[in-house]
Amino acid sequence: MRLLTYISMACILFVSCPGSTCDAQQVKEEQREDIAVKRQAETIPVTFVTLRNRTESSTPSEFFGGSRGKMQAGICNVTISPIWGLDNLAESIPFYIPDEKIELTEIRETPTNKIFEEIELLSQRDNANLVLYVHGYNIDFEKSCRRSAIFQRELGLQDRLLLFSWPADGNMLKYTWDEADLVWSVPHIAQFLDDIVSTIGNGKVDIVAHSLGARGVVQALVRLSYREQEEPILNELILIAPDIDTDVFHQELSQLRTTVGRITVYVSDNDKALKLSQEVHGHPRLGQAGEALTVLEGVEFIDISKLANTRISGHLYHLFNSEVITDLTELLHSGKSADQRPSLDALDQDGLPYWQMKTDE
Repeated sequence: MRLLTYISMACILFVSCPGSTCDAQQVKEEQREDIAVKRQAETIPVTFVTLRNRTESSTPSEFFGGSRGKMQAGICNVTISPIWGLDNLAESIPFYIPDEKIELTEIRETPTNKIFEEIELLSQRDNANLVLYVHGYNIDFEKSCRRSAIFQRELGLQDRLLLFSWPADGNMLKYTWDEADLVWSVPHIAQFLDDIVSTIGNGKVDIVAHSLGARGVVQALVRLSYREQEEPILNELILIAPDIDTDVFHQELSQLRTTVGRITVYVSDNDKALKLSQEVHGHPRLGQAGEALTVLEGVEFIDISKLANTRISGHLYHLFNSEVITDLTELLHSGKSADQRPSLDALDQDGLPYWQMKTDE
């Protein structure tokens, strides 16, 4: 209703403007809009590795499909342009409305070995771990690039973020298809991580994995855990709204912890996608909070349930919720633990600590 009120007010102001004066004002506003878009539009290059099939289409949005393919790499350029007139409105409304146009405008393929050369150069910089981002279910290649660009921009991860795009279909009705393709992807994810660590050494990679993608990453790391190793190969493992059976994760946790310096899990009681997944699978998901929350030793759980839902699903808070973005930024840039980050309150469940994100209220 509030959005309709704003729109109605704009219409009233437009109608009340008399003839030629209104025309002149309209021309000036259109000129301002063109100038604003040209001034503020930005193109964000996202480096990617993908297991998707190459379709041979020259259209960027159709360049890679949702079927299984060989590992390929490149850069997807995502152009973000402001939608003039909605920026102030978006800030004053408690739910999310799109105030930017986000387009995949170009794909440039790169030999995989070139990506490893760039990763090696990154590892030589101080305090600049590679951040590997792995998307979830119902994400086609175009959407994976667009979301990675948002994540890279919001968290200030320029030159540090690498998208790993597995062959999810981008179709809500093909959840089981995505699960099957994820299982197929696990050995490839494990090999890719092994190759990265062999290139730059232990402890120089952080992984951020969302939803179903978190399940694939965990399974890949458990595979790698059975090798002999003296120290963890990864620095941070950050699981956001992980669509993982909580009991299965608990069973694999001891193995997983041998591969990772620290594990952080973001959870919410308002995540409709994970509630549906629980109904489908019959067991709670790791990313759920409330009655489904199970705090595990050696894992930093961050409960964001008190924050307002900026999207209806409650599943994309790492992209559209400013409080979560701020906390993730501090985690990835400073490496501070949960008890050192000021946006979190400490709680406990059966003697085990977890943290709740503060609100402005």
